[in-house]
Amino acid sequence: MREIIFESENLKVVKVAGTRAGVAFVTFEQMRPQEHCIPGRDGFGEVFFAKRGFTAYHFLPAGNDWYHYPETAQALALVRADIPPDVRVVNYGASMGGYAAMRFSEPLSAETVFALAPQASVDPAIVPWEKRWGPRGPALLWDRQAPRRAARHFVIYDPLSQDRRHIELLQREVPMTVMFSYFSDHHTTEYVQESGLLQQMLLDLAEDRFDPAALQAELWRRRRSTSVYHFVRPRKVRRGLRRLRYYALERLLDWRYRPVRRPEDGGGPTSVAPAG
Repeated sequence: MREIIFESENLKVVKVAGTRAGVAFVTFEQMRPQEHCIPGRDGFGEVFFAKRGFTAYHFLPAGNDWYHYPETAQALALVRADIPPDVRVVNYGASMGGYAAMRFSEPLSAETVFALAPQASVDPAIVPWEKRWGPRGPALLWDRQAPRRAARHFVIYDPLSQDRRHIELLQREVPMTVMFSYFSDHHTTEYVQESGLLQQMLLDLAEDRFDPAALQAELWRRRRSTSVYHFVRPRKVRRGLRRLRYYALERLLDWRYRPVRRPEDGGGPTSVAPAG
């Protein structure tokens, strides 16, 4: 059943109760075209979690304001109070939603954070080099709210993009396990989804069996199955020196993430090389 547990002019939080016990997801939307911010829209990953019986809470902002609303703290407190203390909380979001998933991990007492291309800040004083987006108003309420250090943070991003600078800032605040979506630019969510691994990653997180090294290797090997890779990579190799650099990088990664054949498994490619 879909239930609104918080609603204001700026923010709505929807709960969809599931049948599976032991884990609850809290999701945060990424930026979207304003015309797509319709009141009755689904939350981030709502259909997926509902079909698989997971309880999920979906934060739906009225606009692309990076959740900088005074009432956000009240909404977070209501969600935390609604989740039983013995249930693991997994925060999940991408870009603006990844920012929120990390920044709000402390008030939600999240055990795990899964963030795709999370941004560290939208404060021009902190990220003066970030010109892609910025604060939509004067209030910057959550930039300095540190992520929960007790949580496990799993982050996927393209180290060849400007997102690298955001991750470097976040790594100064909290330890994290990083995975790379090479040649995705900021389209990390689409890249991972098109690879066919996003659903597996979410299920692995729910069942507490997430294996970053194996998933990283498989994500690299599936890159050519994504339209994002075929769109982004040609844009990075227009000049001779860069073309050579990225050719060498791909060959190195092909070797690093190659299947490992073990004699005890009959010589089949049953494991992967570690993600170094």
